[in-house]
Amino acid sequence: MEPLSKPGGCRFESCRPCLAPPGPCRFDDLGRVQFERLCHALIDGVARSAWRTTATATVALLPSDSRWELPPPTLVVGAWGRNASEAWIRHIVRLVLDDWRHEAPRSILMLTNVSARPEIDGIQLHVLDSHALTARVLERPELLLRMPSLLGICDESTVVPDDVAARSTADIAAALALSHVFVPTRAYASTVGVLERFGFAVLTGPPEMGKTAIARMIGLAKASDGWELHECIHPNQLWERFARDRAQVFVADDAFGSTEYRPEAAERWAVELDRVLQAMDERHWLVWTSRPAPLKAGLRRIHREHGVERFPQPADVQVDASDLEIEEKALILFRHAKAARLSDAAIDAVRANGWRIVSHEHFTPERIRRFVAGPALRSADVVQVTDEALVQVDQGRLEELIAAEIREPTTAMASSFHALEPAQRSVLVAMLDVPPGPVHKRDLTAAVRRHSSAGFASQPSVLLDRLSDHFLRVSANDAITWVHPSWRDLVVDELASSPDARRSFLPACSVDGLLLALSTEGGPTGTRSLPLLVDDADWDAASDLVAGLVRELDEPAVTRLLVSLGEALEPATYSAELDALATLTLELLARRWNERREPIPVGLLGQWLELRSRLEAQVLVNLAPTWIEHLPEASADPAVGADLAELDEWLTLAVLLRAHAPAALDAFGFPLRQNPHVSLFLDRVGVREDDLPNRHAVMRTLHTIARLMPELADRARAELLRLAQSFEAEPLGTYTPRRLSPGLRELLEPQPVSIHPDSEIVTQVLRDL
Repeated sequence: MEPLSKPGGCRFESCRPCLAPPGPCRFDDLGRVQFERLCHALIDGVARSAWRTTATATVALLPSDSRWELPPPTLVVGAWGRNASEAWIRHIVRLVLDDWRHEAPRSILMLTNVSARPEIDGIQLHVLDSHALTARVLERPELLLRMPSLLGICDESTVVPDDVAARSTADIAAALALSHVFVPTRAYASTVGVLERFGFAVLTGPPEMGKTAIARMIGLAKASDGWELHECIHPNQLWERFARDRAQVFVADDAFGSTEYRPEAAERWAVELDRVLQAMDERHWLVWTSRPAPLKAGLRRIHREHGVERFPQPADVQVDASDLEIEEKALILFRHAKAARLSDAAIDAVRANGWRIVSHEHFTPERIRRFVAGPALRSADVVQVTDEALVQVDQGRLEELIAAEIREPTTAMASSFHALEPAQRSVLVAMLDVPPGPVHKRDLTAAVRRHSSAGFASQPSVLLDRLSDHFLRVSANDAITWVHPSWRDLVVDELASSPDARRSFLPACSVDGLLLALSTEGGPTGTRSLPLLVDDADWDAASDLVAGLVRELDEPAVTRLLVSLGEALEPATYSAELDALATLTLELLARRWNERREPIPVGLLGQWLELRSRLEAQVLVNLAPTWIEHLPEASADPAVGADLAELDEWLTLAVLLRAHAPAALDAFGFPLRQNPHVSLFLDRVGVREDDLPNRHAVMRTLHTIARLMPELADRARAELLRLAQSFEAEPLGTYTPRRLSPGLRELLEPQPVSIHPDSEIVTQVLRDL
């Protein structure tokens, strides 16, 4: 039987609700629609279809085998009231008893946000008020994952355990702030479902649709259940923090402060995808926000090398966050307006114009956030209150303001930007010339000094304090990022529109500023390309910048530059100036490498050769040092990971040269001169067939040898076949997805179609403001 006076059957050894009861959750902030969903989720054994919802409550008949200690028949009633009282509860009970008199109920279990427990003659009434509901919410982590809105109404000190927060590297405070306004959409539920099956999900869709918000809220919900939460810009950060013995959720966001398409960021994840997929399981999740292309490219490569049985198809793990239903939009508007603590006049304005706002073709969660905080709801000349009724001073003007805030949010943002002092604007411009993702204050300070001989006009902390919250977000460890990527878009557009500003910015840039100039598929619509390279003077400045930078760039920076040039050299953006800049970059790099006579990293050389082939350039780097450096040792042992990696690196180099510089490969005597060494390797594979720690890697190496070295191809294929047939350590069986939990399966079931028209749905949601 379900106890009535304490949380029901706590499953945790150190349940915080039991050890130190927190303050009650703010169920008043949920509104009727979300509170009723909570009631449905809390009462086990009652199907969703068994609930009957009216204008005042949602009601169901508890099954006869219910665990609750109440005399049957028992009605369970979920009722949310604004500023309600004990009299209101009595009124609800009378209405329910009259409506369900045919069941002759003897008891009622009421879930409500009202703190009152009246006694009513003729019926046993038990009320679960905000305190009792809080305890039940906090003891069920799976409920917080299904309904992350609850995270935003709970006492923040109870959401994430201190030890979990200490081990996490993500911005927990930012996730908690987001939870106050977040609405779990169909895309959110689908993402959770994909993660439960594969441990890996990719969120796609245009900017401002909530991809990062979904990822962070999943992370916060799992952090409330003891999982570590980490945000990663590149795979190395994931592997640095990965721990097999701890539950962890990773959020990999290609954007993180930028809406520019960064091919090098997506490519890093695509290259590591097979390793990442093998590492993810029921205690390790990765949510990647990206465009579909890198995911598909990475999975195509995995399927080509490993087959399709053990890895998902792109459609299995990809979720599009861009499709929002009317009710979801209405709830997004409701939560933002509720969290903003608007005046009565502003609330009336939201209610009166809710349908216009929600049905607007340019509706996005981020634009609604700006709308709620913007002048349409704050300006005194828009609305006034007389005799407790809203009087709209100028209906036409109000509609115009609403449209401007939603359709053209950058208009108000540009006004804010122009209102800044020059020193403050210079900080935002310098933010365009720092690496992607959160940047430390010292790195931003260096960028400001590059672009201004005077540096900071006042103390950096003072300037950043003026810019924080509205333009920039400054975390406790002095990491700085944009409040939202749209602010960065605005600054890029302002810089691109001014020839003088471009002439001043480009000569002082680091490689990050240069990559911005070369970026493609940027901006809110993904159509902005080469934003800072408008006229001949800009191209001259970019050429001078490349000439100065290339001499000292490290390997990752050179790779990023070559990838960006390759991405820019597409038909839509190709120009003679871009061709000349790319050719100049190749020549300068070749001169640098030839002068130093040092081996070139194979991956970097591959990018250089690929760009050279696309440009049909004649320049060629001295390849001898690189070839000599990577020649395989005669003692290469297939059971030694380092030996195998070195052999693979050399074979990769041979593949590159065959494709892009076959004459150089012939000059090195490949493959005849190297046949003896590789033959010894094949001998050792045969001898150590049963003692190979990484058979997958050995099989890939054998496949490459068979393709590249004709004289050894038959032997390599024979060893490959033998290994495949005797593979017992990790059988290549069909991947069987984990079963969905009953609760999540119910959540993912199609919602019943409401009989109300769309405008009525909006009215129902917003009436609870």
